[in-house]
Amino acid sequence: QLSTRLPKIWKPQLFERQFYSEILDATLTITVTMRTLDLIDEAYGFDFYILKTPKADMCSKLGMDLKRTMLLRLARRDPKLHPDDPARREAIYDKYKEFVIPEEEAEWVGLSLEEAIEKQRLLEKKDPVPLFKVYAEELVSQLKEQALQKQ
Repeated sequence: QLSTRLPKIWKPQLFERQFYSEILDATLTITVTMRTLDLIDEAYGFDFYILKTPKADMCSKLGMDLKRTMLLRLARRDPKLHPDDPARREAIYDKYKEFVIPEEEAEWVGLSLEEAIEKQRLLEKKDPVPLFKVYAEELVSQLKEQALQKQ
């Protein structure tokens, strides 16, 4: 009469697919769900999907790392992309020009909190300049001024 109830466990159906990135000029093997494949199709390609999707919707460290790499390459207009075919390189940069942001901004895209803190700490860390160098530079500038005044 009474059956033992078992909890239903739902697992996503995962597929390993290869995607070609025009910006990175590389084929990437990534594990994705059917929904992700549909979203890539809606965005008209892998690069557009990565660049258009906000961090909250992507929910993937790999996706955000790819986004940062793509944005940096677009910001730098990297000449290593198709070095033998500048026309194709310019066509790719023109195709994705709406996503170009300053390089300083692109470096921070998709960093985790720990990575961002470490990056900021390294930026703020300045080695102290020895006083003898400061005084030597001051002395040199004073001597140059005196030499100019004597002439």
